[in-house]
Amino acid sequence: MYSTTVRKAVIPAAGLGTRVRAIAGDLPKELLTVAAKPLIVHAIESLAASGVRQIAVVISPAKESIRQFLLGDPPEFLAPRLDAHLEVLFRACKFSFFVQPAPTGLADAVSLCREFVDGEPFALVMPDNILLDGLPVIAQMIPFFARHPQDMVGAISLGEKEASRFGNVGILNTESISGENKRLLRVSKFSDKSADPLRIPAGTSVLKNFGGSIHLPHFFDYIEQYRSHAVNELDDVPVLQAVAEEKGLLAVVLTGYGFDVGNPAGYWAANLHSESK
Repeated sequence: MYSTTVRKAVIPAAGLGTRVRAIAGDLPKELLTVAAKPLIVHAIESLAASGVRQIAVVISPAKESIRQFLLGDPPEFLAPRLDAHLEVLFRACKFSFFVQPAPTGLADAVSLCREFVDGEPFALVMPDNILLDGLPVIAQMIPFFARHPQDMVGAISLGEKEASRFGNVGILNTESISGENKRLLRVSKFSDKSADPLRIPAGTSVLKNFGGSIHLPHFFDYIEQYRSHAVNELDDVPVLQAVAEEKGLLAVVLTGYGFDVGNPAGYWAANLHSESK
């Protein structure tokens, strides 16, 4: 029986950031700002507020500036020093860093953290998914995980107007769970990644995987099972699909406004939303 306490988290930050390269230039995507804070700070704040302070950060060789920033020695192009709030935040967390030598997929990045996780449940937080005006993603999920210690993902409801701000992956088919809160659902289908734009017919909505997830240690076994079948990159989608089919996957419908800030339209929408407050 696994523990229902979530003490550790993984933040993947090794990706190429291709979709927002025109905005970020040579700056790592995770250091772009929303509401005057770098994306990775949003992720770390959300975890600390959820009681999770042991954090593995996966970077690429080209993203050493992220390590420098989190260790309190930001490069000159980013900031001369950390402000007092960030100094306190970063001291409260214990960071472990892992380097993914090449951009070979999200699941491959997560696999580097197996020894760090050490047989415990862990949170996986995507720094380019920002949830504003609500409790942090993992904080919303932890009470459900305590009652149902299964792999679970955060999810948001999207309508036609929001579609252009999100990538086309992780659309969920779900079923209600008898006797359970309506925000907790069982995932019956997790859609493939598509290069086509996400389109949602007028007057309808979809439920989409978003922001973060909580996984049991067997997640690493599923990564390794899929590794031999992967082509070019080891993505997380087939891994999640296998977990859903064989172990069961739950979804927590999140409250708040979600933005895919790895998408240019989502990045500008998030900043506009924060400035309107």
